[in-house]
Amino acid sequence: MKVRFNRWYNAVLTALMSMLGYGCSTSEDPTFVQMYGVPIAAYQIKGQVTDEGGTPVQGIKTSVKIIMSSPSADGKKEIYARDSVLTDASGKYDISFATAPGNPETKLIVEDIDGEANGGEFLSDTLDIDYEKAILIEEGDGRMKGDTYEVYQDIKLKKK
Repeated sequence: MKVRFNRWYNAVLTALMSMLGYGCSTSEDPTFVQMYGVPIAAYQIKGQVTDEGGTPVQGIKTSVKIIMSSPSADGKKEIYARDSVLTDASGKYDISFATAPGNPETKLIVEDIDGEANGGEFLSDTLDIDYEKAILIEEGDGRMKGDTYEVYQDIKLKKK
C-alpha cells in the first residue's frame, strides 16, 4: 500500500512540477522572449605604444585585466579575465573582450618583456580604462547580444 501511494504521489508531483516549469517559461506577451544569462557588451581596446620621443615600440606586451567584486558577502575583488597581445611593428595593439554591463574596474598593463630587443628597456605601466571614452561601433540586438564599443588608449613608455 505504501509503495502504491509513493508512486501515485511521485506521479502527481512530477506532473505539477512540469506544469509549473512550463508556466514559468511562457509569457502573456508573445513579443517578449525570455532568456537566461547575462547580457554582455563587447569592447575593443586599441592604441599605439611609443617611446618618449614618439617612436613606435614593437614587441610590448599589453594586457587587459578586469577586476570585479565577488558575489559572496565578503566583497573581495577577483580577477575576472586577463588577455594580452604584443604590439606590432608600428607599435599598435588591439585587445577584444566581452563583459557584463556596468563598466567594471579594468586595467591596461603594459610590459617590456624582451629587454633591449625593441630599442631599449622600458618601464612597465598600468592605466585605468576610461569607459567614458568608449565609442559605440555596433548596436546589439536588445536582448542578449549587447553593444560593441571601441576605446582608444595611446601609451608613452619611459626608458629605464
